[in-house]
Amino acid sequence: MNKNPFFFKSYFFVAFLAVTITSFLYIQNIIFKLEERSLITSRIFAKYTSGVFEDDPSFGEKIIFEEIIKNITFPIVITDSNGFPLSWRNIGFLDTVYDINNKPQYISDLKRIIAKLDTEKKPVEIKYDNRIFAYIHMGEDPLYKSLQVAPFFEIIVSSIFLMIGIYAFLLYKKTQDNIIWAGMAKETAHQMGTPLSSLKTWIYMLKENKNIDENIKNGIEEDSIRLETIANRFQKIGSNPVFELSNVNDILKEIITYFKVRVPDDGKYKIIFEENFDNDIILPVDRELFKWSFENLIKNSIDSLKNVSNGKIEVKTKNEKKRFLIRIKDNGYGIDRKNLDKIFNIGFTTKKFGWGIGLPLTKKIIEEFHKGKLILESTALNTGTSFLIIFDKDEKKNTLDR
Repeated sequence: MNKNPFFFKSYFFVAFLAVTITSFLYIQNIIFKLEERSLITSRIFAKYTSGVFEDDPSFGEKIIFEEIIKNITFPIVITDSNGFPLSWRNIGFLDTVYDINNKPQYISDLKRIIAKLDTEKKPVEIKYDNRIFAYIHMGEDPLYKSLQVAPFFEIIVSSIFLMIGIYAFLLYKKTQDNIIWAGMAKETAHQMGTPLSSLKTWIYMLKENKNIDENIKNGIEEDSIRLETIANRFQKIGSNPVFELSNVNDILKEIITYFKVRVPDDGKYKIIFEENFDNDIILPVDRELFKWSFENLIKNSIDSLKNVSNGKIEVKTKNEKKRFLIRIKDNGYGIDRKNLDKIFNIGFTTKKFGWGIGLPLTKKIIEEFHKGKLILESTALNTGTSFLIIFDKDEKKNTLDR
């Protein structure tokens, strides 16, 4: 799916808004609970102060049960000196159970909860006249846990936002690169259109002249058709590919046939092709773009074989159970180790008059358009280079639907 810059800006804005709102609500929830605790404390103090001047011996007990116990938010279990549960609160479903006599399952559950609470806080002993008659088992206050988690929450939220930002930036950059690719390709196709039209006229006039060798006429016409094909390919880069089921072996054979008559075939610097094709490989491809990508790879091999005696280019296909493999290997001068990380970068070239778009364009066609994988399998100076192209069979099932 093609995405424009406005989409990425909107995506980034929505992500920023969502992360900000989530963080704000989390912190506001903690603040609200702290304010609530402050109000409870103030209310207890006010009631206690007012009770001092009242002749009511039970006002302290009322404060304890109406204000303190009622507003406890942390888990608590009170047991007798023998560890038998007497009262509990904020421990889950057992909050609705008030009688555990003759109910061993509830007693077992409560003791398990008590053991867990004791790992969080040491039990508080309730003594009277130097004798322990009860224990208070308490867990951590949820608000305290929230405050503990808050810094980590902020870090996580910030990290998520940062990752979303990086992802959006990379997608945006990729979109910008695609726009540049498409614009450059369409402009190139447009610029080639005018001289091609003129060239066709000249070819027609040459055909009318009986004094010119037919081989010359045919050669010029063939190159004209070739130029027109190249212009159409550039036009396709800026448009949606058109896929059709094709036999990859046949496409490769066609490319090899084209190059065979255009490379040295005798003398010291001749170049031979070794073909090793497995069972038919049928893939949904845009034929012109697909041919272009492999022509680039083979042309690079031919260039690497200049001044190499007994040059060899091996083109091999393998039809495996779950994937298709295509290997293009030569015995040329190879790629310098310092350039290995740059060969797929736009503009990088070691050729004097190169543009540095051959391999990046090939990678784009194979990986973005045809969902394959282009790998520099091996290379060594004065030994040769091998490129491996992989197509996953499962990945190709829905290619025609794109």
